[in-house]
Amino acid sequence: MRNIIKDPNNAERLLKLTSTPLLLLDKDGVCLETALYNSQMWFLKDEYILGKNLFDLMPNATYRQIYPDFRRVFDEQISLTNNYELIINGVTYFFKCLMYPYDDMVLCQYRDITERSQYKLLLERKNRELIETQKAAHIGDWKYDSGTRTLTYSGFTGILCTEKEQTIPIDEYLQNYVLPEDRQTFTLWLNHFQRSDIDETIDYRINFCDQVYYIHLKAYTRQVNPDGSVTLTGYIQNITDIQRSRNDINLLTHAINNSGEDIYAAREDGTLVFANRLFKEHCNLSGNADVSQLKIYDLPQCIKSEKEWREFSADIKAGRSTQNYIIHHPLPLFPEVLAMERNSFWVTSDEGIGTVWTFRRDISKRILREQEVKQLNQILDKTFENLPAGIVVKDIENDFKYLYRNQESYNRHISLEVPMGKNDFDFYPPEEAQAKREIDIEIATTGKEKHWIAEEKDSNGNTIFLDKRKMKIESTDFKPLLLSIEWDITNMEQMKRELIVAKEKAEMSDKLKSAFLANMTHEIRTPLNAIVGFSRIIAECDNAQERSDYFKIVETNNDRLLLLINEIFDLSKIDANMMEFNMAPVSLNGVCKDAYEKNRLQCPAGVEFIMETPDNDTTVRSDSGRLLQVVNNLIGNAFKFTHAGDIRFGYTKKEKYIEFYVKDTGVGIAPEKLDQIFERFVKASSFVQGTGLGLPICKAIIKRLGGNIYVTSELGQGTTFMFTLPLDKK
Repeated sequence: MRNIIKDPNNAERLLKLTSTPLLLLDKDGVCLETALYNSQMWFLKDEYILGKNLFDLMPNATYRQIYPDFRRVFDEQISLTNNYELIINGVTYFFKCLMYPYDDMVLCQYRDITERSQYKLLLERKNRELIETQKAAHIGDWKYDSGTRTLTYSGFTGILCTEKEQTIPIDEYLQNYVLPEDRQTFTLWLNHFQRSDIDETIDYRINFCDQVYYIHLKAYTRQVNPDGSVTLTGYIQNITDIQRSRNDINLLTHAINNSGEDIYAAREDGTLVFANRLFKEHCNLSGNADVSQLKIYDLPQCIKSEKEWREFSADIKAGRSTQNYIIHHPLPLFPEVLAMERNSFWVTSDEGIGTVWTFRRDISKRILREQEVKQLNQILDKTFENLPAGIVVKDIENDFKYLYRNQESYNRHISLEVPMGKNDFDFYPPEEAQAKREIDIEIATTGKEKHWIAEEKDSNGNTIFLDKRKMKIESTDFKPLLLSIEWDITNMEQMKRELIVAKEKAEMSDKLKSAFLANMTHEIRTPLNAIVGFSRIIAECDNAQERSDYFKIVETNNDRLLLLINEIFDLSKIDANMMEFNMAPVSLNGVCKDAYEKNRLQCPAGVEFIMETPDNDTTVRSDSGRLLQVVNNLIGNAFKFTHAGDIRFGYTKKEKYIEFYVKDTGVGIAPEKLDQIFERFVKASSFVQGTGLGLPICKAIIKRLGGNIYVTSELGQGTTFMFTLPLDKK
C-alpha cells in the first residue's frame, strides 16, 4: 500500500487540489495565517485580510450573524457550522463557514455557496408563486395507495385540504364525503386507473360541513410497487364556483330525473316538452325517448283525449281548475299504484310560450297507512270507550291542557266535550287544581311514573277507590304528553277489606273453635260422668229418698247434655240453612208465663226472678217454640252471671214492633267482648259453664223471625238483652 494521501509530503499538493480557503484567527478575530486555495473571490487575498481583524472588515449585518458563533467556538471549544450572508459593494454573497477551535486560535473554513443559495431562493420564489397559483385556482395534490387503500392530500382546495399533508381511508372518504349518487362513478374510475394508464379526469361531488362541493380530479402518474400495489398521484381542484355557475340547469335536470315524482310539461296543443325518468317508466317509454314527438293525450296514463286535454289546459291557464287533485288507479300497467296526487300549474316562458307543468306523486303508501291508522283509531276509540278505566291525556308543553278523555274518566262532573283545550284550573277549586298541577309538573320534570290508591267521591257523593297511574310519554316524533290511567277498584277494595275482616274473623273463630272444642270435651264429659256415676249409685242404693235425689241429679245432667246436643244440632242447621220454623199466632203473655214456670226453680238463691207483662195480651205470627228457646237462653245466661239483686224479663209494645228484654243486675260484660258477644264460641266468662253457642243461635233465630237482637251492659251493674219482633207478622 502506497499511503499517498497520508504522506505528509503530499499534504500541500492535496490541499491545493481539494481544500477550500482556510483562515486562522486569534481570539480577537485578527487573521494570522491563510491558505487561500481554489478561491476566486477578490476580497479573499492575503494582502487584503492578512494581519487584519476580519470582523472590522465585515458589514454590520454579517458581523451580527457570525461574531456570536465565533465567540462560542473560542470560549466553549466547540465546532460550529452555519450559513451567512455577505454584502460587498451592493453584491450579495452567501458562504458557509466551518469554525474549529485550534489551540488558543480559531480555524475557519470558507465555502462559497452563493450560486446554490441563489438557486434555492429562486426555487423558493417559484414555489411561493406556485402556492399562490394553487390558492387562486383551488388546487391541491393527491396520492392514492391501493395497498393501504388510503388517500393522501394537501393543498389549497378550501375543503379538507390544508398545506399539511393528510391521510384518510378511501372507504371513509367515499362513505362520509362523496355523495351517494356519485360513489359508483368515482369507484369505477379509480379501479380502472389502477389497472391501466388513462388520461381522463373525473368530476364528482362531496358533502363537507353540510355543503355540496364539486371536485375535479386528475391523475398524471401511475406507479406499480414491488408488492403489486399501485400508487396514483395527481392534482385535485375545487371547481364548485365554476360548476355552479354553468351547471344550474344540469343540476336541476339531474334532480328532476331522480325525483320520486312523475314530472312532465306539455304545451297547449298537447305536445310534450319535458318528461322525467319516472314518468317515462310509468308510460312505458324508453329512457332516451324523444318526448317532443309525442302528444300528452296519446298516453293513456295521462289524458284520455285531445278535447279533454285542451279543456284541462284552458282551465289551468285561466285558473278555473283545482291545481291539487287525486286520481285513483291512474296507471293500468301498474295496478299496485292505488292513487296519485297531481299538482298542475301554468308557466309562461320569456318567449311567451305557455306550458302546463304537472307533478304526480304516488300516494299508495299514504292511503294504506291512512286506512290502517283509521282502522286502528276506530279500534282504539272503541277499546278506550269500553275500557273500565279512566284515561286522560294532557299536553305538557301547553299548560297541561286536556287532549283526550274517555267516558270512564272519573272527573264525572266534567262532560267529555268541555275539557278539550282547558286545564284543571278551569274545573277545580284553586287548591285542588294546584295539587294536581304539582303532581303533573313532578312527573313531567323527572319522567318517573307515579302510582297510588286514592279514595274519592263520585258525582253522587258515594265513596270510590281509584288505582291511579300517571306517566310521561315522550318520543322524538311528537311532543311530550302526560298520560293518566285510573281504574275503579271500589269493589275490589271493598272485597279486600271484607276479606281482611273475614280473615280476622276466621282467625278469631279458629281460636274460639279451639277453645270451644277444649271446653266441649269438658261440657260433655261432666254431665256424662254424673249420669253414669249416679246411675250406678242408684242401682246399688236401697234408700228411696237418696234414690230420688240421685234421680234428680241424673235428670238435671241429662237435660244439660240434651241442651248441649240441641245447641250443636241447631248450629249445624243454621249453617246448612235447614232450621225449621212453624209460623202460627203466638200469645206473647203465654210465652212469658211458660218461660217463667220453666226457669223459676233454677233461679239462683238470693236473686229475685220477675216477669213483667202488659195487662193486654199481644198476639203475633211467629214460632212459639223458637221464641221460647230464645227467651229461655237469655234467662239462663242471666242466671249464670247474677248472684244478687233481680232478673226481670218481659216485653213492651211499640208502634211497629214488639221489644222483649231480659235485664239482670249481674257482673256485666267486659267492653272488649261486648261487640263480639253474638259471635260463635265467645263467652262472657271462661269460668262459667257453656259453649258460647247460645247467643249466636238466638241471633240467627231472631233474624229469621224478622227482628234484631242487641245488648247493653256495664261491668258490676248488670246486662240487658233486647230483641224485637215485627207487629206485621200476624
